[in-house]
Amino acid sequence: MARKFACFTEYRQHSHKERRDSGVVRLRVLKTTPEETPIWKPPSTRELRRANEILLARYGEKIARKRDPLDGMIVIMLSQATNDLNCDRAFTSLKNTFPDWAGVLRAPVEEIANAIRMGGLANQKSARIKQLLQEIYDEQGDLDLSWMQDASVEKCRAFMQRFKGVGPKTIACVLVFFLDKPAFPVDTHVHRVTKRLGWIREKAGTDEAHRVLEEVIPDDCKLNLHVNIIQHGRIVCRATGNGGPKCEECVLIRQCEFARTHFQASFIREVKAPSTPLPVNSDFFVTVE
Repeated sequence: MARKFACFTEYRQHSHKERRDSGVVRLRVLKTTPEETPIWKPPSTRELRRANEILLARYGEKIARKRDPLDGMIVIMLSQATNDLNCDRAFTSLKNTFPDWAGVLRAPVEEIANAIRMGGLANQKSARIKQLLQEIYDEQGDLDLSWMQDASVEKCRAFMQRFKGVGPKTIACVLVFFLDKPAFPVDTHVHRVTKRLGWIREKAGTDEAHRVLEEVIPDDCKLNLHVNIIQHGRIVCRATGNGGPKCEECVLIRQCEFARTHFQASFIREVKAPSTPLPVNSDFFVTVE
């Protein structure tokens, strides 16, 4: 694995002749054999707060405003297998086509699909949206979920868990983005970055990641850590198939288990990651201001 991540600043600066050498330059950066990952233990509150401070300085603070939680459940359904822009367009079109959610419930699936066509997978998503609305109506006799604004996290979570297709990520997103309640959604970027940081086990799936991270991350850090880790994962701690991590630009390299097990300590100490704050991405998620 180590050889896949040899493209770092120090390595790039040497000539092709040197890079064809016996590997002396390479070994100044990479450990000859990656160390085995130590026995996992959850990160401390101090570690998590420090990571949050570092990411805040780089990516900025995010603010969620309370909205209709039913909007949230529908938005997150629409967000699957598409990008933020198309999701936003599909949601806006759906809201403009029908006066309220009761109108969507009464509409044929084909009309719902036509309204969300630009979001992709319109036939599947329209059927799921109609099914969700029907299940909520059958559960409580209407589609008004405003009561969730003042309800406890536990009550909101238990209610949403009753419905088919509403999993841990959807529930956490509704809680944190639409109800401004503490929760920590785990998407593919969060899963990858927190695994490299050592916050979850190497073999942890998303369900385990949700359980662990929800428990250990302080409530007041959850929103910012979630959004900023995603931005960090898109820009720096990229997936192997998307160019791999740019560790020489990582503001969290000194907190990173992946770096400790793959790179020489001298390389980690010498990394000077960018410290200039990036422009706040206000369009990161349709529910974040």
